[in-house]
Amino acid sequence: MARAPERDEPDGVLHRLQLLDDSDEAIATFLDGLDLRGPRERELLEELAHPAPLADPSAFAWASKRLVRGLETLGRHGYHSATVSRSLGPLRTPARFLVELVARYLVVTYLRRVSTDVRNLYWLREMQARPGSDDRVLLRRARRDAEGLNLVFHRRPIGVPSFLFGGILFSLAASAGRLTSGVAFGSWPAALSVALVGVLVVLAVSWAALRGAAMAGRRIRLAVRDPLYAVWAAVGHCGRPPRDQSRKAALVAIVLTFAAWFLVPLVVGLALAS
Repeated sequence: MARAPERDEPDGVLHRLQLLDDSDEAIATFLDGLDLRGPRERELLEELAHPAPLADPSAFAWASKRLVRGLETLGRHGYHSATVSRSLGPLRTPARFLVELVARYLVVTYLRRVSTDVRNLYWLREMQARPGSDDRVLLRRARRDAEGLNLVFHRRPIGVPSFLFGGILFSLAASAGRLTSGVAFGSWPAALSVALVGVLVVLAVSWAALRGAAMAGRRIRLAVRDPLYAVWAAVGHCGRPPRDQSRKAALVAIVLTFAAWFLVPLVVGLALAS
């Protein structure tokens, strides 16, 4: 009959990590001697080596309150009053609308992600805290507040109804299809019209995406970045805070600009030559 393992029986690397004191230097020295496959495994073991639910309980409550304040302010001001040049003239109003539409999507998506990630983090650490301990009380109170954040920031990322936004995209696609039908007949005016309209549309979209991403990214950094990093430091050993998607949106805008100047005229030229 097999012997049941004792509760204090060594359990490989994890058991040896737990025997170390809560010293970053001792943990780093131990991990240096292991055959780890990539930085992710090292980060995983570093987190497991610190079993305390809160790294800095004295700073946690204040950091959590600062984060809620930052999220509230960002939700109120994160995507309004975009600055648009007066040189655009009558196009200034639709240009501001497009910039704010992109900024709204990025800000609202970030608010929803942060509120969800913070709630889940607090909940997991609450389950790890010893029943009746001060850490568990702090985490339970913060988790209940974070559940409220999910309700507060449950809003549409796009500020217009989905069917209206889809109708606009469908109309643009239909118009482009009607224009491209003239290219098949080898018409130079039709080809130039397609190229010009395609370049202008793509440049307008990329400009709005770039300006909206810059606006959203700046306001997210001003309102939320420091409080969010403070919360992650107070909780401790919980990976990286959630990041906004403004850089990805800016990259998409740059790719669209490249497509407008090079790919659209190239495609039209190839279609006319065939």
